[in-house]
Amino acid sequence: MNAHEFETFLKSLVEQDPSAVVGVATFSEAGYTVSRVGLRMTLPTGATIYLQIVSSGQPRPSADPLGPPPPATPPVMLPAHGTTALAAVEEYLAAVLTGSQDRRIRDVEVYGARPVRGAVPYGLKVTFHSGARISCYVAHALRPGVSEPGPRRFPSIRTI
Repeated sequence: MNAHEFETFLKSLVEQDPSAVVGVATFSEAGYTVSRVGLRMTLPTGATIYLQIVSSGQPRPSADPLGPPPPATPPVMLPAHGTTALAAVEEYLAAVLTGSQDRRIRDVEVYGARPVRGAVPYGLKVTFHSGARISCYVAHALRPGVSEPGPRRFPSIRTI
């Protein structure tokens, strides 16, 4: 699965998820041109997340693309009022992905749960049985009422 295919796949999962009311649009649909592939997600509180999607590994030609899916993680309810922790957004996305029980997915890693923080503090790494990997980076996190992302990317703030 490449970044564009994953963008479509994740968008459809979020749109179909009954546990949260999250608005979602591709970067193209949202008119966001800084990155080509990703999703703009409007959370129940009105905060907005820009999730950049990048292919970070190629499939192995000899690999079986299907296998056992990762264990489903419990659904995450995003708050409708107040602030939202970026860790909760990561957990929500991980729950949506693992809850799909898609046999192409081998593992979903939440960045915020890593013991050592990287350059991008919030996001996900999705590993497929084919050997392909997709990285999803929280590129922007906007408080309710803020409509345009500023020039600073990959926020290290904990809540929006």
